[in-house]
Amino acid sequence: MGGALRDLLLGRRPKDLDFLAEDPLRAAEEAQAALSGSLFPLDEERGQYRVVAGGYTLDFAPLEGGLEDDLLRRDYRLNALALLRGRVFGLRGVEEDLRRRVLVPVREENLYGDHLRSLRAVRLAASLGLGLPKATRAALRRHAAFLQGNPHLLPARERVREELTRLLLSPRAAFGLGVLAEVGLLEVYLPELAFLVGLEQGGVHHLDAWRHTLSVLFHLLWLWPEAPLSARLAALYHDAGKPLTRRFDPKVGRFRFLGHAEVGAEVARAALGFLGFSKEAVEEAAGLIRRHMDRPPEEKKALRRFYFRRQALLPALPYLQAADRLGAKKVAEEAWALLWAYQEALKTPLPQKPLLSGEEVMALLGLKPGPEVGRALEALLEAQALGEVETRAEAEAFLLARFALG
Repeated sequence: MGGALRDLLLGRRPKDLDFLAEDPLRAAEEAQAALSGSLFPLDEERGQYRVVAGGYTLDFAPLEGGLEDDLLRRDYRLNALALLRGRVFGLRGVEEDLRRRVLVPVREENLYGDHLRSLRAVRLAASLGLGLPKATRAALRRHAAFLQGNPHLLPARERVREELTRLLLSPRAAFGLGVLAEVGLLEVYLPELAFLVGLEQGGVHHLDAWRHTLSVLFHLLWLWPEAPLSARLAALYHDAGKPLTRRFDPKVGRFRFLGHAEVGAEVARAALGFLGFSKEAVEEAAGLIRRHMDRPPEEKKALRRFYFRRQALLPALPYLQAADRLGAKKVAEEAWALLWAYQEALKTPLPQKPLLSGEEVMALLGLKPGPEVGRALEALLEAQALGEVETRAEAEAFLLARFALG
């Protein structure tokens, strides 16, 4: 049913399969036995069960009211497909949707049966490379306006987070976020970012803050297609602090955004935490946002120290900074210089372990367990990163010269 057939007809290999059955529990048990999978209920009252086997997810639900009635309750015509006795059945117009690779609602009122469906349309368009015709966008716009007026009907946050995650992890994430703003869903789900739309920046920026954000996200994925979720979230929120820090500076004759990186990190931390993103992803994104304006030094040793002190943010930080420059004017060449310098500075990988253990440092310096031991180990590791210390003897001499009590 639905998405699996859609993916097959679009030339993709589905991993999630939906089945309708008169007795879904029995069908699920038969699938479990045949595939040696694991079965568990999704909603026993509604007769919904899931089998997981071999990297595939099979969902079973009861057939209610006949096949056509079920298809008419679906969200989009490309999802209203069924395979029965070797034949694919769909609603009128689905062949044209497949030919044009577009997403069209079964009926506009179906969007209101599950209010996540408008957000899902944008995610599907971005992840599957589908178009959204004018009529579809108009329907999404009306639904977004309805949700803005009825926030108590918003879907559960975990469902919103899942759709946003899948959208951001798609190759066309920037396109999808642009559509969210166009149809009014940005204000519904990411209202703190809606303030970037139309926010003029000046200086090296030829785009308003929102279009610049989309450009940075696009260029990040162009430079680094395998960028993890935290880096994509950082690109999306890297300028979220600008609406709150915008001040006109008469000395330079334009608006400035002093401190926007620090403010933006806190905006992202609050917004992403509210949506339930993992603490790890939120903190990584906030760290990248806070540091995205740090300017790498030119001297090689200083640059290596710069990256050593920010190694928890590598390699995302230089990619984000390069994408930020590619999203502006007259500074694009800096992006290539920055990435080249980063690669040159880290041709020799940064050390991950001090030459001496904590116990050895305490014995050498006569210290008791505490923060001073940690500072000594960190200093030693930095000296190793800079090539100042290469042997255990040099490590001992370095620590004695720097930390020995007089």
